[in-house]
Amino acid sequence: MERFTVELTVANHCGVLNRITGLYAKHKYNIDSLTVRETGDPDLSVMRIVSRGDTSVQSQMTRQLSKLFDVKTVVLMNNPTL
Repeated sequence: MERFTVELTVANHCGVLNRITGLYAKHKYNIDSLTVRETGDPDLSVMRIVSRGDTSVQSQMTRQLSKLFDVKTVVLMNNPTL
């Protein structure tokens, strides 16, 4: 399985991190690295999640994450970073 990084722009309020990590747990995927940073907009944050999986896992997770209400954008990154 190869590493991949997903970058999310999310609403900046309580419970968002729990819903996102819960989605990974529900599908039994492990998170190798997770970082969160503020943006210039106090209502938004950016999350980077590094995980492992083949192309089907990558596309499934990006689709599932984009369905969450608090997730504004989902970008699958080509070169994962830690």
